[in-house]
Amino acid sequence: MVLVFTLHAIVGDYMASAKLTGWNPNLLKKQVMENAIAFNNSRLVTYAKMTIIEIGYKIMSYHSKNGMDRTGNLLNSLCWGVSYKGQLIESGFFRDAVLRNKGIDGTSESFLHEWFVDEKYAYPEDGRQLAEEYIRKVGGTGSTGWKVFFAILAPYWGYWEKGFTMKHGFSTNGNFMGASFMKFSVMAEVYDKVKKDLKPARKYYFNVSVPTYSAESIAKRWNKYQEG
Repeated sequence: MVLVFTLHAIVGDYMASAKLTGWNPNLLKKQVMENAIAFNNSRLVTYAKMTIIEIGYKIMSYHSKNGMDRTGNLLNSLCWGVSYKGQLIESGFFRDAVLRNKGIDGTSESFLHEWFVDEKYAYPEDGRQLAEEYIRKVGGTGSTGWKVFFAILAPYWGYWEKGFTMKHGFSTNGNFMGASFMKFSVMAEVYDKVKKDLKPARKYYFNVSVPTYSAESIAKRWNKYQEG
């Protein structure tokens, strides 16, 4: 989720005051802009820190029953950032990285998809590392205004967010136990809230990535992983 908006009106108001009082308008404009930027940076960082806590606790409220954060990889990848004109002001995570022994080889790493493990092509995904890469990439782009973003980088989160059909398997007597549709639109709810809170933001962006798999795509991912 990315929101971008710019600040203009406050400068115009102070420039009008400068003409009436005889102050140096250029100097005043510079001072006003510096103060306004610093104030807005602080305000947005505080807002982002509060919002990331809301997202994390919302996911945790579903975790115990559904095992969303079984390895710790999911919430390790929940991050936020604030940038101004392509410069990252501040960023962070929902929590310090949790290292559980329920993932691959007793770590917090999980495979590309928790429910799909092909022994031939299986390889781990480090949610924290993916989040750090995302912060560097997104926080360092954009030429105007502020950018506020929140993201979950563990690849399998997209399935939880958009919804999926969970098959319950078979009972001991061989009868099919049915299936049910599950969906947890945490980020969609947050998007609606943030869009309202930061109105009038100039741009809004929300994307849920759902990995798709085929023998060919898995082989390509594996080869890329092997090449480092």
